[in-house]
Amino acid sequence: QAVQRQLEELEERQRALEISGVELERELRGEADSGTKDETQMLHEWFELVLEKNKLMRYESELLIIAQELELEDHQSRLEQKLREKMAIDGKSK
Repeated sequence: QAVQRQLEELEERQRALEISGVELERELRGEADSGTKDETQMLHEWFELVLEKNKLMRYESELLIIAQELELEDHQSRLEQKLREKMAIDGKSK
């Protein structure tokens, strides 16, 4: 559940970054009012957004791996329980 919650928060942060990135790209192309920002400053902000997005994507990959690992551990636990049950049945029939 904690991993799922982190994934949801991560998705929201990625959406916010995407919106910021789109707006910044529009400013760079001259389609939106950039106010007092010069092109160098906007490019610097754009690269920071790209770096942040890449960082979030790596974190998302890590969270997905953790979620898969938890799922596999749960599956292993259930299989071990079934094995114990079958071994108990076989022991009684001997």
